[in-house]
Amino acid sequence: MPITSSSLTKSTDVNIGFIHGWGMNSGAFTQLIKTLQSQLKERSTNANLRFNCYTISLPGHGEKHELVPSPFDLAGIAHSIYPEVKENTILIGWSLGGLLAQYLASKHHPNVIGLMTIATTPKFQMTDDWPGIKPDVLAMFMQQLKQNHHKTLSRFLAIQMMGVENAKALIKEITTAINIYPAPNIIALFHGLKILQDADIREDIKNIKIPTLRTYGRLDSLVPYQAINHIQHLQPGSRHLIFKHASHAPFLTNANEFSKHIIDFIHDVCNLTH
Repeated sequence: MPITSSSLTKSTDVNIGFIHGWGMNSGAFTQLIKTLQSQLKERSTNANLRFNCYTISLPGHGEKHELVPSPFDLAGIAHSIYPEVKENTILIGWSLGGLLAQYLASKHHPNVIGLMTIATTPKFQMTDDWPGIKPDVLAMFMQQLKQNHHKTLSRFLAIQMMGVENAKALIKEITTAINIYPAPNIIALFHGLKILQDADIREDIKNIKIPTLRTYGRLDSLVPYQAINHIQHLQPGSRHLIFKHASHAPFLTNANEFSKHIIDFIHDVCNLTH
């Protein structure tokens, strides 16, 4: 489906903002953004409609590795990146970045016109009433982080690719891309894990009014398949896609297919908001 813009004003910019996950950086989206930009050129039918991709780094990660906001919790991070969200942004958040994107959307950030999440949830830790990561797994990562944070990040990346056919190649690809940036701040890693343990915005996502597309990997052990219906119940107006052969990083498993779904969503958002 081509992107049309008959009702858009002249030289309208649509910004597509990406927020990465815990322990990662903006390099994780390198291949996806290249693919997306190429497909946007092919499928756009109006030269006056410009699509701009940009990334937002979490504090303590990537080029912000020295930045440690206080308090370093979900609200503190949101306050830190709030000014970076450009006008007319379709916000795409992966994992912890997706938790943050949901939070910003639930607080009605004025610049966010659409929300797309990748392998995320309003609550990561499992409880009696919620499927998620077992508390002892997150506690183990917290303990391992104290001993060797480099090895812990490698293990976490391996878990994100668990069950995927070409896992080794994908891990090599994303590792090469993120290693261009500085290593994450150890303080940020601790606080980020704490957010994954404690954050619960299930009630907040009921307030999200903008178009929302949620994407999941069927093999994901961090955001288990069983959580999808629970999330859909909280935000029934949202749509979701499940990638059968993907785990916690479906945008890496098949960048071409994933990019096409992003463009379809951009098309829907543009038609609804202009």
